[in-house]
Amino acid sequence: MNLRSLDLNLLPVLEAIHTERSLTRASESLHITQPAVSNALARLRLHFEDPLFVREGRGVKPTAMAEALMPAVREALDRLRSGLEPRSEFEPARSTRVFNISARDASAYMLVPPLARKLESVAPGLRIAWSQIDRSAISTELASGRLDLAIDVPELRGPNLEREVLFSTPYACMLAPDHPMADKKLTAERFFALRHIAVSSRREGRSLVEEMARAAGGRITPALRLPNHQPAIEAVRQTQLALVAPRPMAEASGLAVRDLPIPSPMLASVAYWRRENSEDPALIWLRGVFGEIATGM
Repeated sequence: MNLRSLDLNLLPVLEAIHTERSLTRASESLHITQPAVSNALARLRLHFEDPLFVREGRGVKPTAMAEALMPAVREALDRLRSGLEPRSEFEPARSTRVFNISARDASAYMLVPPLARKLESVAPGLRIAWSQIDRSAISTELASGRLDLAIDVPELRGPNLEREVLFSTPYACMLAPDHPMADKKLTAERFFALRHIAVSSRREGRSLVEEMARAAGGRITPALRLPNHQPAIEAVRQTQLALVAPRPMAEASGLAVRDLPIPSPMLASVAYWRRENSEDPALIWLRGVFGEIATGM
């Protein structure tokens, strides 16, 4: 990158367009006019001799050149921000920052409602873009700056990852209040005989409840397999099916909750972020919010 002939004021524009995938939204996030964004993009295109962004639907998508530039651009801008912004400068009540967060279905189910309540009361202008990134891509997404925080299993590794355990919770069995087993103690035999819903993001392979049964010497053939917990909980509410889910989720559902009669793993959720962002005042604040929520579970 030839910095001598490049106006460094153009780099935040490049970053904003890449993040927002829209010149209009980029202008809003930068608090400048759309013509100013268009002019900046024209100068960037001239400098790099590449379109950088091409139209896609109602927005734009980056070219290969733009994707190649972004890791270095984000790193440079992050270092500038962390060096120039004192920690005390972040004000949640006035912030309009956008955080990109990835989390698995179960963690999102438990964390999003209290997070939304918190933001509504103390940081109404702050925005969260929630997604579920494939586990194998999380390190790359954090490194590129397209992801600010990831909440996932403890096994993720990466040379530039920092991590913090948010919570660890057991599983329980959920049943409709009128289910014959709703007020009875579950034995292993009764548990295996239930008609189960399996929740798994994978199309194939044994689900958690099938693995648990197998490890305990039993067998379960789920009557229904779903990718998310929300429809599974509603199905349990309206049928005689059973669902194994994290205990806080089960207790918040209003359904009958029974202890599992067989050994089960704990659901551990860990927050991950890029090491270079460890001193980012806004990210420190957000991690603290998640810590408060986890403590209250």
